[in-house]
Amino acid sequence: MATDAQSGGRSGAFSLDAAGAALSSLCLVHCLALPLLALALPTALGAATHHHGDDLLLHLLLIGAALPVSLLAFRRGLRRHGHALPLALGGTGFALMLAGALVHGAAVQVLTVAGGLMVAGGHLLNWRARPAA
Repeated sequence: MATDAQSGGRSGAFSLDAAGAALSSLCLVHCLALPLLALALPTALGAATHHHGDDLLLHLLLIGAALPVSLLAFRRGLRRHGHALPLALGGTGFALMLAGALVHGAAVQVLTVAGGLMVAGGHLLNWRARPAA
């Protein structure tokens, strides 16, 4: 099997981009699952709306887990292929997810979903822009 150096770094870059996309998608899953849970279990809605501090903490923990992996992947990609668009898209996505953690109401889902999709899209672009071996 080819090592990371033999494959031009492509496998390592993919691993970081895949991990970054997966971690940022946790916010997306959390954001989409909570409203569905609230519809299925009416008591969950009351609990979720009365504990914004816990929700904020969860958002910040998820962002904190995804951000370092993403920054490493985007930095590595920028050095290897020179395209700044994946970094810009990912950075904008993280800004939207952070904004989603700080607001209330329907804007939470809109900002978090949009941000998570942008970060995942940034990782996809970063992976696709990698140099061929």
